[in-house]
Amino acid sequence: MTLLIVLALTVSCSKEETTVFHDYDKNWLVVEDDTDDASTHARYLFYKETGIPVFANDTLGSQQRTDVFGKEYTYYEKLSMSYSLGGIQSGAPPLVQSFSYCNKADVGDALTFLREEIIPMLPKGVHIPSILLVENMTSNAFGSYAFKGFNTVVIAQVSKIRNMDAVTRANYKGAILRAILTNTILDSRFDNLLDKFYAVSRKYVPDRDAYSLYIYSLNTYVKGLPAGVPITTQAIGYLATDPRNAYYTPMSTWMDVCMYLEAVVVNTEAQFKQKYGDNQRIMDKYMIMRQILAQIELKTQ
Repeated sequence: MTLLIVLALTVSCSKEETTVFHDYDKNWLVVEDDTDDASTHARYLFYKETGIPVFANDTLGSQQRTDVFGKEYTYYEKLSMSYSLGGIQSGAPPLVQSFSYCNKADVGDALTFLREEIIPMLPKGVHIPSILLVENMTSNAFGSYAFKGFNTVVIAQVSKIRNMDAVTRANYKGAILRAILTNTILDSRFDNLLDKFYAVSRKYVPDRDAYSLYIYSLNTYVKGLPAGVPITTQAIGYLATDPRNAYYTPMSTWMDVCMYLEAVVVNTEAQFKQKYGDNQRIMDKYMIMRQILAQIELKTQ
């Protein structure tokens, strides 16, 4: 028995030693300069200026590694485009379904847009682990402009930046800021304000949660709306149904937050009031969102 224990410890120690390798904790989220490549050099200068690494490829590099059995293999470090928010998720989890790489020639326009229109708006302390520039992107939640992944913010349509009209540019900017700021807005320091935000809609669905509510059961569960107000998704304070499934109200509280965050950034106060000013529930949630954005010192229009 003693011999078996010694052998087991020997094997265990041997495996533990095998799994410790030099440079496995390398920081991949950096941009190395290459003066022979204009796109890479521009990304390097942006990184030195802002501290934000911008990539045009989701594969950051590779290493030769050895597994626990001593067999060598090539390890590839890739950016993760799964959504970064934790907690219990309802419905299909947000994800990038497909994307295509952008042209190197379009990277400069994207960096200029970020430098002039996004970076100046960012509150102090907002961390952006990295940005991935792509051409086309489809997601099951946030459209085709921007997506918050685990260690990157995916920004698409970069070839179109130069020729965007004012409305498209505003929507584009709003989508990028929403992707960057969502985690900041959902910080625990705003729990009290967010509880009030969620309560606006929950007030009218007393017998179950107002989130992930099948729209054809609204007449069954929605109660207490002012007389004469039709029972709709917007009537109880949602901007729209869940972007992942149009048959349900926003399936998660954070999806509701994302939708309002983007709408507040895209629209001036006058524009928002023109669209929703006669809906007190939406305006109540709008004012709460503006209050949160004021606390993080984001300039709203």
